[in-house]
Amino acid sequence: MTTTKLLCPECRHENEVERIYCHDCGARLDRDGLLKEKPDEKASAQQTQRHLKKMFSPNRGRGKRIAAQLFKVIVGAVCLAAVVVMLLPPDLPPAPKSYDFAPMINMDLVSALSSRQPPTLAYNEEQVNSYLAAAVRRKDSPAHAGFLPITRFFVQLQEDQCWVHTERRVFQFPLYAGSAYRVAIGDGKITALSTAGYVGRMPIHPSLMRYTDIVFRQAWECVARERKSLAQLAGLEFHPQSVTLIITR
Repeated sequence: MTTTKLLCPECRHENEVERIYCHDCGARLDRDGLLKEKPDEKASAQQTQRHLKKMFSPNRGRGKRIAAQLFKVIVGAVCLAAVVVMLLPPDLPPAPKSYDFAPMINMDLVSALSSRQPPTLAYNEEQVNSYLAAAVRRKDSPAHAGFLPITRFFVQLQEDQCWVHTERRVFQFPLYAGSAYRVAIGDGKITALSTAGYVGRMPIHPSLMRYTDIVFRQAWECVARERKSLAQLAGLEFHPQSVTLIITR
């Protein structure tokens, strides 16, 4: 501790420690003459002892450890809840017990594109899904490949957009994923913009669906020939439970 004694070298008047000139005679004070008290060695030793005891205490950082463990538990619970939600089946129409005779959509497309007749082709949702079911059932279908084979591939047709759904099986347990697309055709290419998506009952934001297209890659491989034919169209229009393929404009 520093004392408040600052003696004037001229008149020996005691001045406050912050003064530069003597309050009594005005002489310049010698600040090197400040008197300092000796530190309390006993108090310093006790303070050091308390600091060391705190450093090596088994309870040191206990609050931080509890907070870290609580954070891990919360994160784990959130991840588990997300997995459970993704495993739950969404509210989708059940698979039909049998399909009607599937129209030869790709053959119709090839014939119409080569002759430009008829100018349009129209199919309802049931016909499209019968065709997709036949594509999945083919022995050489890519749907059967991999660890997660596709057991069902179907669409729901709405105004200006099309929902694409896939069902897979893991040990007889169904896993569902789907996405809604707005589709445009131009310069021999198909442009699909995702407007919504899901995995199980977990909704996926459209901006993230572009990174989950790998989920549907196997489904697109099942209809690779059809996609090439569709890319040659002048356009296509989605309506509730129907689609119109425009050959020429």
